Amino acid sequence: MRTDYFMVITEDEATLRQVEREVRGRPTAVRVQALRLLKSGAARSLPECATLVGHSPRQVARWWATYRRAGLAGVLREPIYPGRTPRLTPAALADLETVMAAGQIATLKEAQTYLAERHGISYPSLNGVWSQLRKHHIKPKTGRRRHALADAAAQEAFRAGFRDDAAGGRSAAGLGL
Repeated sequence: MRTDYFMVITEDEATLRQVEREVRGRPTAVRVQALRLLKSGAARSLPECATLVGHSPRQVARWWATYRRAGLAGVLREPIYPGRTPRLTPAALADLETVMAAGQIATLKEAQTYLAERHGISYPSLNGVWSQLRKHHIKPKTGRRRHALADAAAQEAFRAGFRDDAAGGRSAAGLGL
């Protein structure tokens, strides 16, 4: 007995194509692609579909069983891998984001100290703070590095000479020639 995938898959091909675009780059994209190939008739069986999407027939059969059991929402559900729960609470994260946006915290060390003092969240190394900031797409707003022996007044005078000449172009006098 052959399965009539065209009849069993309830979503139309255009919907599957749209969902496939929405999940592009995610692990679930190939699952939606497999459903679309089965619905369109480009693949007449699960082993043929497996060859087209580059996965084993057993894996495609698992995806098909998930679709039959839970529908498209089940196929789109990404697995959650258990791991260590982060120390950074949502409230502490929101507070840290606010303070960093205000410019009060500029370095990872300052963020580490702030979290320890204000929220009681201690990270033994800066790597923990860095990984949490990276995970939440938060970039520390830091200025350009300054050399320890740099003379700030001399640098500002140098820059001022270029700003004065910017309106009329650079002159030999502005370059010190």
